Amino acid sequence: MTKKILLILVVPILIFSCKTRKMKEEDVMATQRNTEAREDSIKMAEALHLQAKFTNSTTADFETVAVESLEGEDAADDPAIWVNQTNPEKSLVIGTNKKAGLYVYDLEGNQLQFLKVGNINNVDIRDGFKYGKKEVALVVGSNRSFNTISVLYIDHETGVLSDTIKNIVSAVDEVYGICMYKNNNNEYFVFVNGKGGLIEQWQLTSDNKNIKAELLRSFSVSSQPEGMVVDDKKGILYLGVEEEGILKTDANTQTETILEWIAESDSTNTDIAYDIEGLALYHTEEKTYLVASIQGSFSFAIFETGNTDKYLTSFIVMDGIVDGIEETDGIDIVNASLNDKFPKGLFVAQDGFNYEGDSMINQNFKYVSWEKIEKFIK
Repeated sequence: MTKKILLILVVPILIFSCKTRKMKEEDVMATQRNTEAREDSIKMAEALHLQAKFTNSTTADFETVAVESLEGEDAADDPAIWVNQTNPEKSLVIGTNKKAGLYVYDLEGNQLQFLKVGNINNVDIRDGFKYGKKEVALVVGSNRSFNTISVLYIDHETGVLSDTIKNIVSAVDEVYGICMYKNNNNEYFVFVNGKGGLIEQWQLTSDNKNIKAELLRSFSVSSQPEGMVVDDKKGILYLGVEEEGILKTDANTQTETILEWIAESDSTNTDIAYDIEGLALYHTEEKTYLVASIQGSFSFAIFETGNTDKYLTSFIVMDGIVDGIEETDGIDIVNASLNDKFPKGLFVAQDGFNYEGDSMINQNFKYVSWEKIEKFIK
């Protein structure tokens, strides 16, 4: 029995189950709103039904090896891409295992490193940070083992990810989403959020020997957030509130924290189905695109950002050379010519349901050439 047939057969069984319990549709929705598809068969059937309506479809080019975890465990979560400026073909993908630590992969998904640094949920990178009398790529992760921001770095010369060089204790309740911001003055910041809705902004500096962290501000949103990304050029923080939509605010602390909803990122858009998870930006010379992983429909929504933000379209990733992508948590994108497979950039997404043939195995990360995705927005 193939993967697709197996999933389709779930639907009539679920419908019968619903009728047997005589549950109203709105009661089912209320019960399942905070439940992921892997936790509930009704949610799975709903997500597959919604996914089937999208016509923009592509396939992944590569996949990483599966993460190490217990069978069926939700472990892989968020990727971050480091572009090797001197040798783009040696660029790296860092992936979190929120039950164990951080993986480092090459551009074909081969595992290069694993660091058992704690239960890292989300990860982000900014390059050009001066540490140890040289420039490095600074890496931060939300570490749920210690409720900290874990700080590491990639050595430019070796391409090796260091062990943790600092843990910054956070006051949010269970660190969750994280992202970095490098402003036009080459100052470095970290945003971290917690399940209760609190967001902190920290500034990171170094005296070449030690990393120093200063808490600059805290603010809250109305319900559980996770995915975050900053447009470094414009100084705008985008923040996904899982059950409501996508917010934006000034990433700088000189101004008052004013939160504004992105147009059509909420339930008024029938192509958005909760939960909203990972966020990533793709920059061109003329435009900037915000991509969001939509767990409720196993899809990815694309917005054009600007003075007036607007929803453009959505796409899905189906079976091809490797299996498709379902129930994605984190994503990342870069606009850089990395090699002949990724001439216009790379999109990386966590795959919540990773298959090897007909068998579901541990989760992993999928790579998609941006060249395949940009055709949906031209």
